[in-house]
Amino acid sequence: MKTARDWVGEMLGTWGRDAYVAKVVVSELVTNVVRHTDSETATVRLLLADRGIVVEVIDGCDAMPEARDVGVLSEDGRGLAMLGALVKDWGAQPVAGGGKVVWALLPEEDG
Repeated sequence: MKTARDWVGEMLGTWGRDAYVAKVVVSELVTNVVRHTDSETATVRLLLADRGIVVEVIDGCDAMPEARDVGVLSEDGRGLAMLGALVKDWGAQPVAGGGKVVWALLPEEDG
């Protein structure tokens, strides 16, 4: 996860963009691959799209992520809710040949 966070920070730095939210987002998405799939690898991509910067994490698991309602005392299950609060939009879709891509559209920077 550190490798992915560092790479995102470096890339966004070269684009002159703040990387704080992107690092949190990529950390959560890669953590989900490690904890909730049997995928041995994850691919992280950054896209500069018309709507803004998109973070994508691609893995080999077909199961789609689902945000859960969790109780106040729950020790896990808050990641996707947190993701939803940090970004403009997020989603997941199947990848041809198996697996999925989970994406997040980062908020616009103030300034």
